[in-house]
Amino acid sequence: MQVSSYGFLRNERILLRWGGFLFLGILAVLVLIPFAWLFASSLKDMGQYFSTDFRIIWFPSPLHWENYVKAFTYVPLLRYIFNSFWLGAVQTVLQVTSSAFVAYGFARFDFRLRGPLFIVLLSTMLLPTEVTMIPLFIFYRAIGWTNSYNPLIVPNLFGGAWSIFLIRQLMVGIPREMDEAAFIDGAGTFRIWRSILLPQVKPALFVAGLYCFLWSWKDFLGPLIYLNKKELYTLPLGIMFFESPTEVQYTVQLAAVVIALIPTLLIFGVGQRYFERGINIGELK
Repeated sequence: MQVSSYGFLRNERILLRWGGFLFLGILAVLVLIPFAWLFASSLKDMGQYFSTDFRIIWFPSPLHWENYVKAFTYVPLLRYIFNSFWLGAVQTVLQVTSSAFVAYGFARFDFRLRGPLFIVLLSTMLLPTEVTMIPLFIFYRAIGWTNSYNPLIVPNLFGGAWSIFLIRQLMVGIPREMDEAAFIDGAGTFRIWRSILLPQVKPALFVAGLYCFLWSWKDFLGPLIYLNKKELYTLPLGIMFFESPTEVQYTVQLAAVVIALIPTLLIFGVGQRYFERGINIGELK
């Protein structure tokens, strides 16, 4: 009787395991279908693009690889890629650095109103972007910052609420005895922050930087509001106004979208290990 019960439980575990694999496989296929359609459509001509034939939709023939060449000739795509990389890198460095400073204050210093101020900080994440969009535009226009990267860069000097929260949660889990020992050895506040805490919160710094860069890379609304010169366009904005000398080439535009996806996939693939470690805040004691 015990043997049969053991065998039943073992078979049940096997069924649950393979059932879980099957369920995750179905979800993976559903997630990949839009990407498969995007890549297939980027290799079509305009006639194939509007076709309703199932075979042509998913398996176009012949393949028009020249769409990727045209993507760099119809618009200054390399310029847009450089603008997005430069803007994303500057925003990421500024936001992660300033967020680490603010998180250090909330995690290590005891001062009046620390709790209420932290709650106010977190509450800003609930504020929709559309609420502040018009007042910020009026302000930046009044000081002459429109048609420049200043409105997109300068706010990062004050950190980001989500980044501050993430880094602060990891810093709280680091024993304060390490700070005290470093202070006795003659280290100052800045040295403790730079040499003791930052090395131990690298996963959080990486995750915060990853989110900031990806947000900047895909941001369309911000550049649309503040940028008017085409030479300042970022990649999402440049793809939106994609046009050929004669007509809108949707397949070439989709080829540009595929090109825009490649850096984000590479960054996430390389940093997946740090990403998984950084989001497991609840495991810290």
